[in-house]
Amino acid sequence: MKKLVLSQTCQGTVLKQLLMSSEAFKKHFACEFIPNFEIKDGKPGLAPPAALAESLESCDVLIYHDIASYDFPTLLQKLPPHAQAIKIPYVTSTLYWPTHDYRNPVWLAPRGSTALIPWPCIKLNELIVSLRDKAKVLDAYLQMDIPAAIDITGILKKQMDYLRQSEKDSIFHVADFVQEQFTQTKLFHLINHPALPIFLNVTNTILKHLELPLLAGFKFDPFINHQMPIHPSIIRYHGLTWCNENTTYRIMDKVVSFEEYVSFYYDCYVEKYKFTMFPERFPMKAPSLASLRRLAASFFRRAARPG
Repeated sequence: MKKLVLSQTCQGTVLKQLLMSSEAFKKHFACEFIPNFEIKDGKPGLAPPAALAESLESCDVLIYHDIASYDFPTLLQKLPPHAQAIKIPYVTSTLYWPTHDYRNPVWLAPRGSTALIPWPCIKLNELIVSLRDKAKVLDAYLQMDIPAAIDITGILKKQMDYLRQSEKDSIFHVADFVQEQFTQTKLFHLINHPALPIFLNVTNTILKHLELPLLAGFKFDPFINHQMPIHPSIIRYHGLTWCNENTTYRIMDKVVSFEEYVSFYYDCYVEKYKFTMFPERFPMKAPSLASLRRLAASFFRRAARPG
């Protein structure tokens, strides 16, 4: 039996589940997921590459996130001569949340190794700091026309450019799938948590590469219990058909409407940061390939800092 190794963020846990749901795959492959992060003393951080380096010596197929913190040119030399090494894009996106900052997790309402609200909305933070009144903030944010306040066309282009660049010279074609499907199908639950359709697309690309039958579906969406609501003006602008202003979202043990989410966000933000700006004001830049590749490592390092 051959061995396939996944070196990834938490996305690897889902990919392994889908691969192992294929009877044809299980017949020919064992699948080992080696996370590039770890939880130590209750705090998440970057995992050392020792376990991966050891596993590569008996690996037939490696699928890996090419994170900057790992020296993959050296690691890949440990693979047997016959082994395949396949880069997999770190599939993240702010398509549904163009005013959210992926670089600086806000970490509101911490829950174990994550938080109910991991990512900050810069526009909402600005309103909280400037208005200092919950009713006024909710009214202003709910009525805000976000596409009119930002370069949403440019953001969309840069997001797609990132996905295309991240999968360049690989076997994957996630960018085209996202471009075609994001308005009619939910493709992300959080910035860094793709929904099941993307995982099926990625899994079937791997199965096709291995000359195995494709999956028709999967029994559940593994990341569905942690979602981030979408602003009504974004829904209208993109013409999203899979949600509307009345859609509710699951945030672990909570199910909230968009307005309830904003209210919860306000309370958690003020409790943690008072009326100071987080993060400190700086121009929001378009995501670069290198910075999004480091998103997981950055997420875990920053998230561990005390409130």
